[in-house]
Amino acid sequence: MMTQPLFDHLPQIASSVRAASHVFLSLDFDGTLAPINIDPGVASMPLESRRALKTLEAGDRSSVAIISGRALPDLRERVRMEEIIYAGNHGLEIVGPGLHFIEPTAASRVEGLEELARHLQVRLRHIPGVEVESKVLTASIHFRRASQSSLDEVHRTIQSALAPVGSLFQVTQGLKVFEIRPRVNWHKGLAVRWIREALGRSDALALYMGDDLTDEDAFRALPDGITISVGRTNGTCARYYIETQESVQDFLQWLAGLLGNTAAAGQRG
Repeated sequence: MMTQPLFDHLPQIASSVRAASHVFLSLDFDGTLAPINIDPGVASMPLESRRALKTLEAGDRSSVAIISGRALPDLRERVRMEEIIYAGNHGLEIVGPGLHFIEPTAASRVEGLEELARHLQVRLRHIPGVEVESKVLTASIHFRRASQSSLDEVHRTIQSALAPVGSLFQVTQGLKVFEIRPRVNWHKGLAVRWIREALGRSDALALYMGDDLTDEDAFRALPDGITISVGRTNGTCARYYIETQESVQDFLQWLAGLLGNTAAAGQRG
């Protein structure tokens, strides 16, 4: 199925939202809620998106989760909204009102991953612009500030370090980052399903927005949902796409207004 432009299909989406008993919105953070920044440490979401999420978070007909590759404490510090559900490290750790989950196999490999991250810090420290970030359950090798000519060496070094522990850990490439994760049967898509079940909302209409390759797992896990790729129109299995990250806040404002109106209509009825 061809991925369709989101804003051309708002009437159909509005019909699905109005008909749903509950709406479960999940979003990636970097590149979706927050613009990509050359320094990941300063990433933040626009005020308009924050306001829309607060409206959706407070509504009786909607729940909100943020699913990110960032470590959980980092993600919570950037968002700072109490009632939202947070899934860090690509869903390996989840917290929210009444919810707490850590994927057990990943938890058992924390020490091994920390040792691997330290090893890579030493092996890669001579390459300008490369940063190794240990996130307890996963690790990231950022190369957004590195030269293109150094990337082959970065990749070879990571593959060499992983070779002895390839049965325990795997590496995937995202937007200007290599992600090292435990080799477990868990990803953003399974995390979203787990949250929806834990909320007792298995019948909720799922909306998912993401911009990275790791979000494809969530798109595939929600075949009946409204899945939205941010900035990627080719090679995605999302149902819809928007061309720019800036348009995310426009959609969130539209959705918050729609759910507010449908709730008000229900009260009047």
